[in-house]
Amino acid sequence: MTLRQKLGRGAMIAADLVTAALVVATLLLVFQESKWVHPKSMNAEDSFRFGTTGTELMPLPVFVALPVLFPDQFQPGGPEAGDWIQQYGFIRGQAGVNDGLPSGFFLSNHRPMSGSPSPVQFVGINCSLCHQSMIRRSDSDPGVLMRGMGNTSLDFIAWVDGFKTAVLDKHRMTPNAIFAAYEKQSGQKLSPADKLMVWLWLVQARKTLENNEPRFDAPYSGADLRNSEFMPNGPSRTQPFRNLVRNIMDRPALLDHGYCKLPALFEQQFRTWGQFDGSVHDKLTRSVLAAIAVGATMQNLSMPEISNNVEQSIQYTLDLQAPKFATVFPDMKLDPNKVARGAKVYLTYCDSCHGHPGDNGTWVRGAQEDVVIPYQKLGVDGERVSFRYYETLGDALVNWFPPGQSLRPRREDIRPGPMGRTRGYICVPITSAYAHAPYLHNGSVPTLAALINLKPRPNLYYRGDNNYDPVDAGLIVPDNPDAKRYFRFDTSIPGNSNKGHDYPWTYKGPGWNEAQLQDLLEYLKTL
Repeated sequence: MTLRQKLGRGAMIAADLVTAALVVATLLLVFQESKWVHPKSMNAEDSFRFGTTGTELMPLPVFVALPVLFPDQFQPGGPEAGDWIQQYGFIRGQAGVNDGLPSGFFLSNHRPMSGSPSPVQFVGINCSLCHQSMIRRSDSDPGVLMRGMGNTSLDFIAWVDGFKTAVLDKHRMTPNAIFAAYEKQSGQKLSPADKLMVWLWLVQARKTLENNEPRFDAPYSGADLRNSEFMPNGPSRTQPFRNLVRNIMDRPALLDHGYCKLPALFEQQFRTWGQFDGSVHDKLTRSVLAAIAVGATMQNLSMPEISNNVEQSIQYTLDLQAPKFATVFPDMKLDPNKVARGAKVYLTYCDSCHGHPGDNGTWVRGAQEDVVIPYQKLGVDGERVSFRYYETLGDALVNWFPPGQSLRPRREDIRPGPMGRTRGYICVPITSAYAHAPYLHNGSVPTLAALINLKPRPNLYYRGDNNYDPVDAGLIVPDNPDAKRYFRFDTSIPGNSNKGHDYPWTYKGPGWNEAQLQDLLEYLKTL
């Protein structure tokens, strides 16, 4: 055998050995991956509170390290304004529950977007992040947790910008810095596989954000995160279609001023169309689009564990009720005579649009229920239903899903479209009325008393971790900022108008009856 033949044979043997090693390594990886993910069987409430909805954000070590490495981004109000949980309005978790994470965060071993197994746990957000809140009467009040209520203090978009700014910081946000901060905070050592996954995530996350900067602009940071001129959503609000326009239509959504409050999800069994404008019919589609807006994909939403959690969370909201007003505020005795008189006022002026409670937990529909009323007729802010892509987003949403894909919505389930093109807001049942504060679709009216025009609506006030006033049934909004109430809410700005919905009467206008409005308020507290 010649030297060339010997070398060739040796190369073939070496190649075979390499191939065999790769096969073994692949089999070992597959075996390891099978041990990384352990699907959890949860009931409806636990799925809503703790389950993954395909919206994993970052590895747990990153989540733990970020507030330590970036106090400027996670305490934009300074240390005197509290830790990052307080400053961004998250609800503090409990030791021994959900690994102590703030409410609305979950842990899973699924990677973002792909849902593939991961050796290191990822932290994500689910439905309960936005759809539960604390009702406090004072800063010292421990408060009552209201599952299903829109979070009145959460400043989520500002938190996301702080997070993005941190990830883009190549000097401070390094793998070694993350590892050191996590191990110091947790007292646990990371394995080589954990470190590799963190490193891979950081490379990909930074690349994605860098690619998005020319399209969507750089995120804000530091004190600017509390500046309403730069971060116009503020606490308890979002822009429901901004990320869908970005993710699905690949447009910057610069002209979108359609700010909306985080909605309550009480007794969804009585809702036929979702969203304030009645734009989504199918409840699963509503939840899928919400998940996609914050990073979920068709791939991971189709996984059994994740899809089951989404379905279970929907089931949880169907008959979810807030505690009765009298239970939350036992010292605030309701006057039965005023309630009885107020029920008559409600049936005269409100029932045709909103219906009323029936017997045995039923709801008697109003004649106008499920009707979309033009925003001009209501006199309310129209930015939510008149942004640039409002007419074309529906087709884009449906076409984004491949034909035959199980999550693809029917075109008739999305408005504007075959089922209606009215730019307006839908008449819906009023359940747990006192727990819907702030009011109107954009959260511009702090109390029920102001909504029904018993009292004037404030035009300039400050939002944040606002306390609750059971007399007026809504948020206490100061005229001047403080460490907890920092966001300047100016109702003269597009998207923030507090005008309209003047039922029964405009404030001190023709027919205005203070006594009847006091009775109406008393009745609304019983719903």
